[in-house]
Amino acid sequence: PAATSEAFNDASPRAYDLPAIADDLGAAHHEARLETVAPDQKRVRLSSGTTLSYDALVLAIGARTRAGVPGALMFRDQRDVPAFHRLLEEADSGIVRRVVFAVPSGCSWPLPLYELALLSATHAQDTDEALEITIVTPEPEPLAVFGPRAASLVANLLNDLDVRFVPRTSGVRVGRDGALVTAFGPPIRADRVVAIPQLTAQRITGVPATWWGFVPTDPSGRTEGLVDVYAAGDMTAYPIKQGGLAAQQADRIAHSIVRGLGISTVAPPARRILLVRLLGGTRTLCLRTELDEFGRATAATIEHVEAGNVARSAKVYGQYLTPYLERIPPSMTRPLSPA
Repeated sequence: PAATSEAFNDASPRAYDLPAIADDLGAAHHEARLETVAPDQKRVRLSSGTTLSYDALVLAIGARTRAGVPGALMFRDQRDVPAFHRLLEEADSGIVRRVVFAVPSGCSWPLPLYELALLSATHAQDTDEALEITIVTPEPEPLAVFGPRAASLVANLLNDLDVRFVPRTSGVRVGRDGALVTAFGPPIRADRVVAIPQLTAQRITGVPATWWGFVPTDPSGRTEGLVDVYAAGDMTAYPIKQGGLAAQQADRIAHSIVRGLGISTVAPPARRILLVRLLGGTRTLCLRTELDEFGRATAATIEHVEAGNVARSAKVYGQYLTPYLERIPPSMTRPLSPA
């Protein structure tokens, strides 16, 4: 979740040590791919050849990434921080004068790209660079998922930092001259184009999926058509793929499993709440909206976040996940190698 801000500091990006975390939680760790689920037998087969039995199965295998704008620097997560560092070095040296940040068609969660653009603009101002920054997006307004009031405020942030905004436009590819070729309209001049990826599903034998390959679930996280099988995160059919929503899905799944064991717990909220911090402006903004089953905003609020607001210090908030990750020692993280 901190990948965008890590792109603007000198510290090496780090990843969590999953075997260490599993050991801390009293869980067994198997480093392998999930290949097959046999729901009738309540067994799964891994790429290592291992077969595991389950009483309850929680699937969270994520999604594959692919270039939504071929030829662009694809920013997925911490793995791409070193490549973005090189882009900033080129901007600092004057090699790069124009950077276009392109949201690919079909992308339901563009916020990281806005942060990269805003942080790049702030970096350029701080270093007195003459850097032209443009955001190109199919959206009708900035961060449209949060509603018109948030869009207006984000538009003001972009204007304050001289970031050009081009709405209702899809980037197709990067041309030979470096410009962004668009679906309808003239190319947009650029020295470098940065894009976030499109997500594609990873199908699992034995698990129902939509035509697109994503897994449909009910509000409790149960996989439709299966018993004691749950799914969370990017692999599900819910249209918005975002870490905080995935954490909420996990909370509901955990409640369902524990309740099935006869243990009384307080049910997590049934509402889907998108709560994020937008970095890069003159003041950090907290954007919040409730979403319906189709991923549409139903109630949005905006507030400024003070630096000392510890409750919202996490970039992505999860009721149980965030407090746990905030207390783990550095020994349970490791340097992340580019992929």
